[in-house]
Amino acid sequence: MSQHLTSEQYRQMLVRDGDRRFKEWHDRFLSYQRQFHREMRAKRP
Repeated sequence: MSQHLTSEQYRQMLVRDGDRRFKEWHDRFLSYQRQFHREMRAKRP
């Protein structure tokens, strides 16, 4: 038997998924940014 979601439950699921996706993207971005800054410091004369 399948469970039916209310529109509010579905909305909350979408919000949580969006939050998770943003966190994954942001973590990758911060990692890339740290690497970029390390490389820029290493290239200074």
